[in-house]
Amino acid sequence: MQEFDFASPKTLDAACQLLAQTGGRVVAGGTDVIPRLQRHMFPATTLVDISRLDALRFITTEDNEIRIGALTTYAEMLESPLLQEEAPVLLEAARTVGCPQTRYRGTLGGNIANASPAGDTLPPLLVLNAEVKLVSAAGERVLPLSEVLLGPGQTAIRPDEVLHSVAFQRLEGPYGSAFFKLGKRKGMNIAVVSVAVLMRLVADGTIAGARVAFGSVAPTAVRSKHAEAVLNGERPTAEVFERAARAALADISPISDVRSTAAYRRHASMTLLRRALETAAARAGGIL
Repeated sequence: MQEFDFASPKTLDAACQLLAQTGGRVVAGGTDVIPRLQRHMFPATTLVDISRLDALRFITTEDNEIRIGALTTYAEMLESPLLQEEAPVLLEAARTVGCPQTRYRGTLGGNIANASPAGDTLPPLLVLNAEVKLVSAAGERVLPLSEVLLGPGQTAIRPDEVLHSVAFQRLEGPYGSAFFKLGKRKGMNIAVVSVAVLMRLVADGTIAGARVAFGSVAPTAVRSKHAEAVLNGERPTAEVFERAARAALADISPISDVRSTAAYRRHASMTLLRRALETAAARAGGIL
């Protein structure tokens, strides 16, 4: 185990000050940090534990915005009537995270800060157009999630910043969404490919505001602008979904690794996207 100093501040302000003074790093649920410490791969000698900061554990709505605190666990999200009603695509992803123990310990903020291309909640947050609030001793910043994710394990979060919360606008219907994940087993699986879809149907039955995002097929979770361009303005048909699936290949760059080959990931991406589009369209009230 890598050696480290440990601090457990009682307030968010104190945590920010400690980060500024020590050059340390944040730990919350620990489901990502502890394995990295065991492999001597953690990039700091001081851990600032924020797990007791209840100010970062909440799910709220104000006006037309939903905000989720960074320390909110997957289990807490799954129990939220607000998210069940307003963001089912995010909960579909949360249900696939690890095992029950992981879901009770792991946090939404940790999934973002870890910046794994396979992070389960990242594609849903991308299609929700989520923004991330970051705080430090110097002030606060708000960034689109797409600008926070820079590469595998790399984010735009500065060492002195704490991820405070994630926010997105409430959706106006009728809309449908879906999340699909392909792994090598049912439990404790890391995604080979994942996809999130959100679409709204307008009065004439055509698609508007379609959003598509993938996980595990690029250096970060990524939106598929080419697929979205095919979908918007079209009726939800199998032929349109097939064209969108082929167009999505222009937005992904899968690699071969121990879980899959790049060729299989490309094929699986198309298949999962078609299924997700069919499901989302049905949930939106569309008829294929």
